[in-house]
Amino acid sequence: MATVDGILNAFLGLRKRSGLTVERLGSTEVDVSRLVALPAVQAVVSAGTPVEEAIVRVVADAVRNLSPTDLIVADAVLALGVLRERAGDAPELAGLYADDLGERRSALSRNWTRLHALLDAVPAPPVMSVRSLRGSQEAQTLERLAELCAGAPQAAPARPGRRRRADAKSVVVVGGAVMDHVWVVDSVPNPGRSTQARSFRRHPGGKGLNLAVALHRQELDSRLIASVGGDDLARAIVSYLDEAGLPTDLVQETPGAKTPTTAVLVTQSGDASYVGWMNDTQVGLSIADLHSPPIQDALASADAVLVTFEPSVEVVKWSLATAGAQRHKPLVLLQPSPPISTPQAVYRYLGGVDYVVGREWELRRLLSDPNGPGDVDAVAQQLLNLGVHAVCVVEDFRCRLRTVTSSRDIEAPAVPLNDTPASRERFSAALIRKLLDVGRDFTEKALDYAVAAMTATLSIEEFTDSAPDVLQVDRARERQSLEYES
Repeated sequence: MATVDGILNAFLGLRKRSGLTVERLGSTEVDVSRLVALPAVQAVVSAGTPVEEAIVRVVADAVRNLSPTDLIVADAVLALGVLRERAGDAPELAGLYADDLGERRSALSRNWTRLHALLDAVPAPPVMSVRSLRGSQEAQTLERLAELCAGAPQAAPARPGRRRRADAKSVVVVGGAVMDHVWVVDSVPNPGRSTQARSFRRHPGGKGLNLAVALHRQELDSRLIASVGGDDLARAIVSYLDEAGLPTDLVQETPGAKTPTTAVLVTQSGDASYVGWMNDTQVGLSIADLHSPPIQDALASADAVLVTFEPSVEVVKWSLATAGAQRHKPLVLLQPSPPISTPQAVYRYLGGVDYVVGREWELRRLLSDPNGPGDVDAVAQQLLNLGVHAVCVVEDFRCRLRTVTSSRDIEAPAVPLNDTPASRERFSAALIRKLLDVGRDFTEKALDYAVAAMTATLSIEEFTDSAPDVLQVDRARERQSLEYES
């Protein structure tokens, strides 16, 4: 299979002048052998299509499956005409497919917001200047396109998931799937002030999705129950899950609705602030949805069920009650985030929860009086009194575990960051993996493994894609063991 680097180099060469066109491919000095060797291209050629046309068709198909911003950038830079299929001769497309790359960049920057509106990507990310496009955005977009092309079997843009172990444990996540807009900043500005971001990325996220991907990386058969909109962002989320090898049949799309989004401001130390928009008036699971046979079957066969507070309170209650009522009760882990205004509504179901995982402030918001308990032990005690079997206070890469009979604190390893978004999802996924490995009973090794997972693959920009696999966590544990011994 053609390498990503070879495909990327071809794209970088072809973007100059008139772009990736049939005519250009017929006379170019750029090495396009990696594109010719793509299995998807060879499949089209075998049906009698000239190789130049096959390359354009396969690359255009891949572009259609990129996120909106990447789609717009790749379409303009390579002059493919994908947006023309949707918008015809719309004025927003003027100059977007010019023979000169500089003109295409200018048109792209000038019509940035309106082009995103054509794809229902509203609000659009900050406008990219010609300089920014030329500097890093184009290369990053074309690299993601190259990865998509390299993994495409036949003419399909999504690559198959890794083969699952025959004995993989089944885990169901009931949570959210959103599109994260991530800005890395030196500091979060105070009201009335502004700052310039060091970098910007948009990527599928949400606590539920991050949990499902992290569990998959831990060699578990994870399935996500969530709801998205019916726009290009929703399609990008579903495509991402498909490419990652996760089933998407339990992810409900809502025709005509905008997909939930989250703004994430991450500092250089890894601390983050969030602004979420769940669009809960249009997007959300209903109890009727949850009674569908596929969801009922998934929960009945689950070895573990993980629930976040991203869905409605009614869905959270139903999920906890249904998990607790199974004949062979699964492990149940609750991440009570984002906090809800009426936590009392879930109190009667906490007796079936094996682990509650969250930051201290999130766990306080699970209490009727968040400011009442004086310290973390008092917070944990109130939750234990409500029936929770174990409380894990997880923040700044450390964990404080409290049960009725035991207490343990694990300090953070020596790493150059304070925290990262999605570190609690990594912790939860790794904890569940080890608990299922050893027969569900808690062990010290399971907790050590979960803590190591938070720092195994650090990133302040890519939360979902950087979730560690089993080997990476094991290596992190070895490094940390040497650190403690010294």
